[in-house]
Amino acid sequence: MNVLGLIAFGAIVLAFVPSALGHGYIVDPAATWKDGYAVNGWGSSIDSNMWGAIDNAVYGYGTAATVAFFEAQFNSSGYNSLGQFIETNQVLYSDDIDEKCGYTVYDASARQTMPSSNLTYTGFTHPGPCEVWCDDTKVLFDYNCQASYPDIPAGIPYDESLCADANRFTVYWLAVHGAPWQVYTDCVWLDSGSGSGSAPSSVTETVSSSVATAPPTTSSGSTATATTAYPDTTSSSTTSTSTASTTSTATTPPTTAEVSSSSTAASSASTADEASTAAEAETTDNSSESAAAALSSTTTSTSTETTSFKCSRRMRRD
Repeated sequence: MNVLGLIAFGAIVLAFVPSALGHGYIVDPAATWKDGYAVNGWGSSIDSNMWGAIDNAVYGYGTAATVAFFEAQFNSSGYNSLGQFIETNQVLYSDDIDEKCGYTVYDASARQTMPSSNLTYTGFTHPGPCEVWCDDTKVLFDYNCQASYPDIPAGIPYDESLCADANRFTVYWLAVHGAPWQVYTDCVWLDSGSGSGSAPSSVTETVSSSVATAPPTTSSGSTATATTAYPDTTSSSTTSTSTASTTSTATTPPTTAEVSSSSTAASSASTADEASTAAEAETTDNSSESAAAALSSTTTSTSTETTSFKCSRRMRRD
């Protein structure tokens, strides 16, 4: 019995491992997090179709194709850094998220010392680019940090001299495994500096008008200048599709029976009365069937949209 119990316990533990490692965050140097929130998870997103659909004939299929597509588009996009790309196009999940540091917060009493050789990240569990800064100095960038740093946790070699006397450490990671693309941004304040400082200057630099950005949005909580909203619930989506369904039902074309009834009415008043009554009943039945079909389509569409996300956004703990 004890053996069976241990086996069952082990199975439960293993079942929870993928979930625990599902999202990544910086470990060394260690960040300080907003009270009441988990330390992992994505706080904003970017429209995965902002550059159009992936040409599978050119890039192939799967996440490797997405990474190759992103690299090709980003290289010719006009953005000077991944950080600038993120800050220009991200949609914040809520007002609690800092557009420059995600859920990490400044705490002067919790300053950190940079490690001697390797940064430590819990793990790049999804494909996509990452970028590290110390103040205004770009420390490293890679188009697919999952492939370059596959370990769990991930050790990231870096040039320590690039962070000498730095005040603020920033790491960006964009996971491109699904739609929308997920943004992870962590900031850490270092013991060699003072004050909260600011984001890298090239990251906050406004892009030129010729640079492609995601469509503007009025998404609540988003302070980005060019972003695409993704609804937090299905309510807005349901309202939108319900309106479309109502319009479709109201403009249902006349049936063959209605046309036939009109012809019969021209030859006989008595027959016309009967045909008109029958046509009205049939039209009502057809309209009901059309409305039911539209409602079914709306329900299916809403369900599909709701379940299309690959990973849950970070949620507030009680």
